[in-house]
Amino acid sequence: MRAAEDGHVASMRVLLDRGADPEAKDKNRNTALIMASHNGHVEAMALLLDRGADLEAKNKDGSTALIWAARYGSVEAVALLLDRGADLEAKDNAGKAAMDWVKAEHLKALVLQILENAGRARERERARRAEALAAKQAELEEAQARCAEALAAKQAEMEGALAAKQAELDAQADAAQAYRTATVAAMAALEARVKQLEDLAQLL
Repeated sequence: MRAAEDGHVASMRVLLDRGADPEAKDKNRNTALIMASHNGHVEAMALLLDRGADLEAKNKDGSTALIWAARYGSVEAVALLLDRGADLEAKDNAGKAAMDWVKAEHLKALVLQILENAGRARERERARRAEALAAKQAELEEAQARCAEALAAKQAEMEGALAAKQAELDAQADAAQAYRTATVAAMAALEARVKQLEDLAQLL
């Protein structure tokens, strides 16, 4: 907690690596993220968020890290929290949201930062949608390729079966033709034999 409050990022990293809970709270229910945001320690805040710190955790006054960052004038801290998706409408126990605490001298810079963050958010969303579309297109193309491959394999199988059946029919036709030829030859031989017998009978 103290390391976050003082912005000692190296010490925080060691503690987190050793299993320190980024959600631990002090007697006022302040988390390390809230304490870091109070003093505008952006690098410490980023580390905590990367390690799973709750962006919307509240202390006993109902203040989130964003509310404290706005209340104590850290525009960079506000920008980071908004960039990570902090709720700008969250209210403390007094019913005040982050924008209600912003001092006049910080308002312009904060509004510009919010607009910039909104633009970045839109860009990220466009990039996400483009990536999702590309992934879907790749999935569709892969499915089409699998379908074409399966169709080609089935066609080859059918053509192979058809060729085998045709060969079988051709063999049967050849056998039938051979049988007919043999039958005609046998009949001719039989007729010749009968003729010989008839001729012999006339001589007798």
